[in-house]
Amino acid sequence: MAFKTCITVIAVVYAAQIICGAKDEDHSPSSSEGPLSESEYEYDSCLYTILNTSKKNLTLVVNCTMECGDILNNSMPCVNVTYPPLNFSIPSQNYTCTVGDCRNGTCPSNGNNVTCWAEYDKYKGRSSDTFQLQ
Repeated sequence: MAFKTCITVIAVVYAAQIICGAKDEDHSPSSSEGPLSESEYEYDSCLYTILNTSKKNLTLVVNCTMECGDILNNSMPCVNVTYPPLNFSIPSQNYTCTVGDCRNGTCPSNGNNVTCWAEYDKYKGRSSDTFQLQ
């Protein structure tokens, strides 16, 4: 009889901890859940621009540095040169891009060419393919 009482008390305490713990979690949202508030956005993030290519799942970074001056990861696919010269103000322009791989902030060519293009955002006046490195 004492054994059953002990098990019952332990079960009640365990259930109470689970219920109380769940209530506390509901009142304090974690940063990984729900939308970010304005104060949680990273306004000082580094951005970099890419070009789309005709090869499936391949995008190329323009330069191997980000807008803040940081260097992108080595071996990241990049644009060594475009023909005609790259001009973001001409929407839907196709280019022949010489592909390279980032190495210490530069983009040496690997000898391959692909068709590439920038997706122009008419509302902002620049490429819409700008990404944030986190």
